[in-house]
Amino acid sequence: MTEKRRTPSMCRHRRSIAAAALAALLALTASGCSLLIPPPPDSVSSAVDQAVTELRSTEGVASVTSKITSYDPMDDGTPSSATAWYATISVEAQPDATDLPGLADTVAHRIDEVNKLVPVNAELHLSVGAHEVGTTVSLTFADGSSDSTPASQLVATAEQVASIDSVSSIELGRLHNPPSIGVASSADVPAAATAIRQLPTFGVGDLTSVVVLYSASDEAHNTTRVTMDAASPSPEVLTLIGSLVEEPGVASVFFTGVQPPDGAPVVTDAAGWRPALSVAVGDEQTQAAVASALEAFADPQALDATMPRSSFDVTLYPQQMARVKVDGFVGLPAGSPAPDDGRKPPPPPAPAPPPAAPAPTPETPDEQAARVANDQVAIAQLLDAAGDIAGIRGTPTIQTIACQAEGIDSGLQVTGSVVIPIFKVAKTADAAYAAITNSWKAAGMSPAGGAMGRAAFGAASTTMPVQQTTIRGTTDGLSITAQGRC
Repeated sequence: MTEKRRTPSMCRHRRSIAAAALAALLALTASGCSLLIPPPPDSVSSAVDQAVTELRSTEGVASVTSKITSYDPMDDGTPSSATAWYATISVEAQPDATDLPGLADTVAHRIDEVNKLVPVNAELHLSVGAHEVGTTVSLTFADGSSDSTPASQLVATAEQVASIDSVSSIELGRLHNPPSIGVASSADVPAAATAIRQLPTFGVGDLTSVVVLYSASDEAHNTTRVTMDAASPSPEVLTLIGSLVEEPGVASVFFTGVQPPDGAPVVTDAAGWRPALSVAVGDEQTQAAVASALEAFADPQALDATMPRSSFDVTLYPQQMARVKVDGFVGLPAGSPAPDDGRKPPPPPAPAPPPAAPAPTPETPDEQAARVANDQVAIAQLLDAAGDIAGIRGTPTIQTIACQAEGIDSGLQVTGSVVIPIFKVAKTADAAYAAITNSWKAAGMSPAGGAMGRAAFGAASTTMPVQQTTIRGTTDGLSITAQGRC
């Protein structure tokens, strides 16, 4: 047998081939492509690329980025269908752009053309007002529904809010979330909330309710958040919150004064819904002082005399110790029984004989495709919104599965899940859990039981894109699931 010896030139040649192969693989990865996931249809890619090109040439636009993502990378059943993909388009306006409402409508109209082919998550970033307040407008496309607010109106609302000196950031237009208004410090929250209440459009439309907040990026518990509407909280409660945030031992203050909309209050316990004030402190002395101040508070708590008395909890988060909580109702001694003023849902009407239900009509392929596309966007936005509320996003998984409704094969149902790594930004998941579930309640969802520590929430109508959500705390963070229509 003849022995073949490897010469130095042969080794160098093989190494160069391997290096070239590795470089090609890295290039595919860097470009967002994959050897395992098929590319999106040409119709989707060309529609997004053309929109990006046109937007970049639009007067007042500084930059545009885009991304096309598969809803379910593991499902190779329909990769050639546009409904298997969604696009993300982010537009940044020039700092000196003029006629921002007009620019917003122009951008929204162009992206809406893409949305007719493939679902789009779109954001417009711009500097608003004399103080150049950083503003993010989430563009929604309701396919002709009156629920969709024109982009120009959202920007006009942002311009009003940006006129308040202490405002440092604005986010509005997000599905299931009121506008979020950031300020420069915890001490600015009460004053900014008072100023927002004086705006002529507050209490209606885009400003039906708002969140005013300050959150320190380098301190997990240094957060002040007030969720408010025209009825709650009272000016006196805002003054109380201002005094609390000035206390050296107070780490965070959360007030939720907004009742779920559409006349469908969500019962949190047997006493009914009520506003809630939560305070986190770092030592026992501060805990005792804050609890005493809340017990002694005797001023009006809301502008609506029928608003229930607020609940409170003051939680101690000492180092190397389990948390200790004092709770009660504002203006009453801690441990008092719940007042009989909670807002409860009206008693159900007496059952009537059910009419003979017509046989369900199966969806046409076009109807099913439209429903699935809409539900995919709604579930993706809900999972992302939960991360935004918590202060850190997870990586969502969205898929489309087969299902049946009332014994008839209805085709497809969209489901999604995400684990929010809350412990990367906070020592406890309690505040994020409460804020996320409150946002679901504000969107009209109601508690629907649960099992194995997972709480479930159901939609009020079978036509809502998101029919059910669940949430559970795990060692990795907050585990959230969502189900669309079937």
